[in-house]
Amino acid sequence: MTMPASLSDCPSVARLISDCDASLDALREQETRARDGAKQLAEDIMASVAAKGGVWQPPETTGEVLVNAGGVVFPVSRRGLLMPLMRKRYISVLLMHFADGLPRDSSGHVYLEVSSAYFDAFLDALTLYETGRANTVTLHTSKAADPACAEYDSLFMREVGVFSPSEYQQQKRPDAVMANTGDDQPWDSAAALDEATQQYIDAAERWMRALSKPLKTLWRLKEDIKAFLAAMEHFMKTPDDGDNALLSVTILGRQVVIMKSTLCRLGANHPLLTRFSDTPPNWPDRHIRQTPAKHFITTVEFARRIATMPKGQLIHPPLLDDSERRLCIEDMEMYGIAYAPICHLPPGGDFIVKSGEEWGSVLDLTEKQQSSVSLLYKSSRDGGDWDTLLDKVGDASGLMFLINHNDTHRFGAFVDGQLKPPADTDQTSGNYKVQQFLISISGAYPKITKIPIPEAQQVVEVAGRHASLNANNMDYRGKMSIGRGYLWLAWASPGPADDVRSMHQWVARDDLPDGYLGQFNSNGNGTLAADWHLTAKEIEVWHVHGGGATSA
Repeated sequence: MTMPASLSDCPSVARLISDCDASLDALREQETRARDGAKQLAEDIMASVAAKGGVWQPPETTGEVLVNAGGVVFPVSRRGLLMPLMRKRYISVLLMHFADGLPRDSSGHVYLEVSSAYFDAFLDALTLYETGRANTVTLHTSKAADPACAEYDSLFMREVGVFSPSEYQQQKRPDAVMANTGDDQPWDSAAALDEATQQYIDAAERWMRALSKPLKTLWRLKEDIKAFLAAMEHFMKTPDDGDNALLSVTILGRQVVIMKSTLCRLGANHPLLTRFSDTPPNWPDRHIRQTPAKHFITTVEFARRIATMPKGQLIHPPLLDDSERRLCIEDMEMYGIAYAPICHLPPGGDFIVKSGEEWGSVLDLTEKQQSSVSLLYKSSRDGGDWDTLLDKVGDASGLMFLINHNDTHRFGAFVDGQLKPPADTDQTSGNYKVQQFLISISGAYPKITKIPIPEAQQVVEVAGRHASLNANNMDYRGKMSIGRGYLWLAWASPGPADDVRSMHQWVARDDLPDGYLGQFNSNGNGTLAADWHLTAKEIEVWHVHGGGATSA
């Protein structure tokens, strides 16, 4: 074989070099953009942490930090907070890395707006773990059953991810591969040239994958810190120093302490705010004598959770003995606190469930403890396409479908599992078992009501993206069926409809609980909507988490 005088004179090699030069220019441009993006992300993270008084390295790692938790000062071991199981937990990150962002009491102790009873139980569990007598930090069974402790614990025991050093600097760059493929390479055959080309392509792909790692890590860190700061917002100092003041009242010789900002979140001139306030409008007498101490403290602790828990987290009313229930509830209502579950609506939209009290009642039907919700799909925002709904819901498990028919009739269904579209998009999933029930929010019942579905009908069927479900005994089709036909989405005759808001909803008379206000059709079936066949004004799908909270 006759070789050219110079390897670069070979047309194939010349084309390879030209293509590689162009590819390298493009790769270097991508690297510059990636580096700039990483730098901006890092700056955003640093700024968000610094703005809340946070530091990356705790100033002290030994000894104890004195924490005023709800009016009682506790010595907390820094070593315990920094042990492997604890160091990423919200409570540890808050006390070790954000101490300067927390309020202080008059003695300079860090103030944490929590129930002192909860913090006492947490500290006991932490001590058992630190001393090696337990391998986890878990509340005692009696405390874990009490929402006044369990809800704080489910929040503070969440984790914040940690940043891992970027690895892409250690990867071999594709231009380094090219630097080692000079004129002395034995490219004396097409096979060798192809091999060298493939080496370059492989190196470029590996390098770009490695380059993306620190960006992904930074994004995860940013989202983690964003979620942490949002959840901890109400425990940190406010810009208004006056709102950081600790207010107290004395009841039958016992002092009860709470932050002014916490009471302000209950509403201007709220009865509890005026009771604690030491400036007008307030009660001139700073002592409480006619309410039992236990009733007042129970009221304050429920109010504390209402004001501090994150958006989307279900807040249960306190546990009460039957013997004290009526009188304690009377005292709570006197201080403007309703004895009912509540879940603050996430910001940013007009939702089907209209109030925190409604959300609390709806979520309470799931019987899930320490639950929280996040919005996955909203038809007015995301459109009515079936594929979009599937993409938005993904593999989330625990789905609350909420439907607004015409404002007067609002209803839904809870599916305690996943949507399982078939792998073959031209097929359907077939009926699969999953626990579920229907809900009437308004219209069909005078109050929020759970409509149980018989066990045999607790199935879901999901159509592939290019398929539809066929009714057994009628000429109509849809994209999803809940309760063996009690609720259809993308329903039409012959169907399916192009929009998931086209629906069919019915319930057999025998499955309707007492109190039904709606009408029955000729088959004796009722409906939770204003009509059996409807086009919904809005559909929302919410993810009901077992614990924790996210925003819409």
